[in-house]
Amino acid sequence: MLSVRGWLGNCGLREFLCLVGILWAGFGRSASGTEVPSVEEPDFAGDVYPLLQRFCFECHGRDRDEAGLRLDSAAELMAGGVVQPESAEESELIRRIGLPVGHADRMPPVGEGLDREQVVTLTRWVDRGANWPESFEAPPHWAYQPPRRVPIPDAGDPFASAGASTSVGGHEEMGRIGVESPSSAIDRWVRQRLPEQGLQPASPAAPESLVRRLHFDLIGLPPSPAAVARFVADPSEAAYQRLVDGLLANPQFGERWARHWLDLARYADSHGFQRDDLRDLWAYRDWVIRAINEDMPFDRFTIEQLAGDLLPGAGPSERIATGFHRCAPTNVEAGSIPEETRVMQLIDRVNTTATVWLGTTLQCAQCHDHKYDPFGIEEYYRLLAFFNTTEIEADLTSPDKPSSIAFRGPRLVLDPPFGDGQATTLVMAEAERRPTRIFERGDYRNPGELVEPGTPRVLHPLRTEVTEAGGPSPDADRLALARWLVDPANPLVARVIVNRWWGELFGRPLVNTPEDFGAQGDRPTHPELLDDLAIGFVEGGWSMKRVLRRIVTSATYRQSSLSDEEGLRADPDNRWLSRGPRFRLDAEMIRDNALAIAGSLDHEMFGPPIRPPQPAGLWTKVGGERYDYQVSEAGHPYRRGIYIVIKRGSPYPSLINFDAPNRLDCTVRRGRTATPLQALTLLNDPVFVGLARAMAAQAVARSDGEPTRIIEEWFLRCTARPPTESEREVLVDLFEAQRQAATGRAEPGIESDETFGPLDAKQRADYSAWYSVATTLLNLHETVVKP
Repeated sequence: MLSVRGWLGNCGLREFLCLVGILWAGFGRSASGTEVPSVEEPDFAGDVYPLLQRFCFECHGRDRDEAGLRLDSAAELMAGGVVQPESAEESELIRRIGLPVGHADRMPPVGEGLDREQVVTLTRWVDRGANWPESFEAPPHWAYQPPRRVPIPDAGDPFASAGASTSVGGHEEMGRIGVESPSSAIDRWVRQRLPEQGLQPASPAAPESLVRRLHFDLIGLPPSPAAVARFVADPSEAAYQRLVDGLLANPQFGERWARHWLDLARYADSHGFQRDDLRDLWAYRDWVIRAINEDMPFDRFTIEQLAGDLLPGAGPSERIATGFHRCAPTNVEAGSIPEETRVMQLIDRVNTTATVWLGTTLQCAQCHDHKYDPFGIEEYYRLLAFFNTTEIEADLTSPDKPSSIAFRGPRLVLDPPFGDGQATTLVMAEAERRPTRIFERGDYRNPGELVEPGTPRVLHPLRTEVTEAGGPSPDADRLALARWLVDPANPLVARVIVNRWWGELFGRPLVNTPEDFGAQGDRPTHPELLDDLAIGFVEGGWSMKRVLRRIVTSATYRQSSLSDEEGLRADPDNRWLSRGPRFRLDAEMIRDNALAIAGSLDHEMFGPPIRPPQPAGLWTKVGGERYDYQVSEAGHPYRRGIYIVIKRGSPYPSLINFDAPNRLDCTVRRGRTATPLQALTLLNDPVFVGLARAMAAQAVARSDGEPTRIIEEWFLRCTARPPTESEREVLVDLFEAQRQAATGRAEPGIESDETFGPLDAKQRADYSAWYSVATTLLNLHETVVKP
């Protein structure tokens, strides 16, 4: 870190402030020339202090003062000499935060730093006098305050100033939302912010794009050509509402949205660590799918997963639900230390619970008080005490050889083998509570002060009157914790959950750090909208489908994803929702989409994991000869991706190449990369090669095998729209060129096809040509992107 003297020894601020001045001027008028509200002095408590807290206090605050500089109070800020009130041009703080990534003097030195709007906010604050009120006390962090419902702004027709008619394909009513409908609140909050950014909403999406978008978002599969044709013929409001309701009721809805939850639950079919033995936990995966399809209220969904075994009259379903905390990696290596393994499991349960339901980085309090958020080390171990029950020694010499070793809550037990032909699964079970002590510096070998179960003081109090009969509970247990999490007084859980669902649909959550709602996380771009969704979620009976329906029936969701260059420059990440979502499909969707296009998708639901074709030798390379990968029986390899076996040490390669996690820990949001390996996967992976061959065989077998007709059908199945004239011409030319090249030539591997046997010379040439066309279409950017 540079000294304060070094901070003041550089130049270049004038050029930066000239740019800021241009940006200010641009804020007075939108791109279309419409007036916007004048720029006011930033609110210190709401706008300025959170930026200083997030980007500066880590190095220049109470606990750390790099270069002798502190910025966490007015006196320290002015004494440091880096701010010159009423002169941002002479303020080193402003110069530093505006430097590009990689510059030696840039602040903060690592990370993304401040964006344009945040830099302008601090610049305006300094130019207006750098006012730091004498009586200022840091306000409670926004996320720890209860959601507030404020009056909805009057934004009129969501598409009134979109620069285009609301007509789509000649149907005037497409995309219109009544001002009193629940979804209008979403559109009004979004529309309110657009003029402030010099933006306008995009026109409504074309029916072909919208029906494809909706199918992927709700069931994770492409629409059939018949479904596309129906909606294009009638894209009315009533037809759209029927389409939404039909997809929400589709059993495939649960398969699509369970994937998102299983990422959070770190679900996998193996233990992890070096041995990485397989285990039977798929009953929990099936429970999640069923619960989501049934629209189980989220509070009940939570309680059953954290404490279903403690509910009065708990049956198999409630016990299977507790597999949530049995999903973590488990060390069953010879020579592992049982107590260390047990403690690792406890820590994982605390950290995962806090991440999934509270959106907090509570793991930072495992060794010391959290540096930025109001969570102390004592509170961390009070939460750990809910899960800390006494283990019971197991007889490892039992004549009944176990299929796996498992911690059942705190209890070390052996899951019986499949001797009776019935499947088993891993569940939680409560046992005698053991004393819980704070681990000094997070080391279980250095136990300290004794603590009792409890919850963070910054949040609502724990209620221990938790029994179904209304009587008091003698101790705070997992059931009390679960009910505390979904207490309507909890300011976090509803916000955290609806924020993630929004991110799944739009590609970017309202709070762009969904794993961290604390001081180091992002503030919501639309705080009123986030609170409105959270309150509606709770008041609507914790219904997931109700929230998703509100979002997908909004005009904001139904916007076109297309934008001009000016709009892309102003809002490159679609932070302000000036256009519809457009991004690459998730890994499982890419595979399922290709299976559906080829007509090979097996819709069978539930049951043990499947093993689709993959490059030979991967499992044996990682785990030795006893890990022989056997492809599932005919038909089963082509079930949906959610059923693919997840072996942590060797996850399914095509899914990993498209950013699926290995499920070693809780994954809140997947990455979305673009790499050469992804193109190679679509070209050479055994499944995609097999699907292209299947499509080629179908084309060769058709009696009406006119190339143009088949190409148009395939293109529609891949993109939900007909090809343009130029696209059709390119694909027909490809077919003819490949057929000509293959005529009279022996193509290796295509002398016969498993569908209908040996191929003659003409069929081989056609097969080769159709294979090239199918491979091309499966590799189209538009095929693997949600429009």
